[in-house]
Amino acid sequence: MSARRPRAGLAAGIAAASITAAVLTAAPANAVVGAATKDGSYPFTAKLDIGGTRSCSAALVDEQWLLTTASCFADNPDQSLEVPAGAPKMKTTATVGRTDMSREDGGTVTAVEKLVPRGDRDLVMAKLAKPVTGITPAEVTAKAPLPGEDVFVSGYGRTADEWVPDRLHYARFSVGAAKESTVGITGKDAGAAVCEGDTGAPVWRDINGRYELVGISSKSAQGGCFGHDDETRTDAAASRTDDIAGWIQTVRLSTKFQNVSDVVTSADFNGDGRTDVAAVMKDGNLHAFYAKPDGTLQYGRELWTHDGTWGGYTQLIGGDFNGDGQGDIIARRDDGQLFLYTGTANGNLNPRVALWGNTSWKTMKQIVRYRADNSGRDGLAAIWGDGSLQAYTTKADGTLSGTKRDLWHDKTWDGMRILSSGDFNTDGKDDIVATDPDGGFRLYTGNTQGTVTRAPDLWYDKSWGKMLALLGGDFNGDGKADIAALWGDRSLHLYTGNGKGTLAAGPAMWPTAP
Repeated sequence: MSARRPRAGLAAGIAAASITAAVLTAAPANAVVGAATKDGSYPFTAKLDIGGTRSCSAALVDEQWLLTTASCFADNPDQSLEVPAGAPKMKTTATVGRTDMSREDGGTVTAVEKLVPRGDRDLVMAKLAKPVTGITPAEVTAKAPLPGEDVFVSGYGRTADEWVPDRLHYARFSVGAAKESTVGITGKDAGAAVCEGDTGAPVWRDINGRYELVGISSKSAQGGCFGHDDETRTDAAASRTDDIAGWIQTVRLSTKFQNVSDVVTSADFNGDGRTDVAAVMKDGNLHAFYAKPDGTLQYGRELWTHDGTWGGYTQLIGGDFNGDGQGDIIARRDDGQLFLYTGTANGNLNPRVALWGNTSWKTMKQIVRYRADNSGRDGLAAIWGDGSLQAYTTKADGTLSGTKRDLWHDKTWDGMRILSSGDFNTDGKDDIVATDPDGGFRLYTGNTQGTVTRAPDLWYDKSWGKMLALLGGDFNGDGKADIAALWGDRSLHLYTGNGKGTLAAGPAMWPTAP
């Protein structure tokens, strides 16, 4: 931005005598006329290169998703904003978090591999080929823009005296009338305008250094922009994001599962009666995915402060260990220590407490939730290093009682790869399921003696040898125990129980974009 005329830039196509979309093309395009930003400022602002012929701005709203306008990708945005879902027609590259585009360092440069258009407005979500790290995305909220409110626009479009500026610019605007899918803004700083190249630029609030997204720049009168000396109007229109915050969340969180590790567990973490999935992500944070009535998952939320501390656990066991009806988690560290995180009524987890006084659980080959008594509380079942299968009960506070008993008459369980549990024959007693060395899926039903009895296999073939994890629970809420199986490619599939000791193949469970 020039010191003479600060401005903000937006890219869009220009229609005579009207506010139009401002997409930067090989010919001039729109940009924000305003002040040049300091290095590192507003790093959630991205620049798009579309086929080498168009340039737009965008907003990072998730580590792997941008929000921008459909007009950036439409064949002829003056006639139609229709954009097909899927890969963009032209190769598109996003540069995120680089204030000075003349430099080759800083920020993240990656391809846009998928578009998810919003049909009722000039808006599209763009999925990045790789996650952006080290940059805090703009916050998407449901807070509607208010008339007279101050907002800012940051973009890479034209300025008052630069055709294609190298540096990110920003300016202050005042909110005008909000319509069903758009909101008007007018330049408030001296010379502030949205120009070609700024189409898709974020419109945001500054809440003490926290940036809330208000909309995405769509059209502009382009007064004050280079090449538009006869235009004096500085009003512009943005596609609203507040009223579709839920849709944006659904899309952006549909790819979270791609960062799931193999440390996963299951329990009801939102109190709706269906079993959910909790997973440690590759960044060491714990997220919940809530089950829907068909047993597939939607993204829920983080279950713990975003501090990366869950990466130190090698196994999680979900259940209700203190009998209060809330989902709890037992976590095992690689040194064998066990910790209990009890669930709260609002779906959070309480600070951890030690579940056991030493590290003897390091020798356990497998640990699963198992209700071994009539207390109404879940306990544990574990395979010891010597191949024995033991059951453990819990006290009222959810910690282990110190008592155990054999669940099986010999020490032949050391060959079992993965365990899970549930009441698969609906007799009111927990059963144990296990994958054997040959890939079979065995069922051991609970009996009145407090042990388990070998029953016919849960599955008809031996295809279960490649599983990373087996999660037991009632994922579709039909009252019958199911299995969620995490395969080696991190896909998660539901196998629904019939209540009679067998399973049927169900749907893929991870969330998908609408």
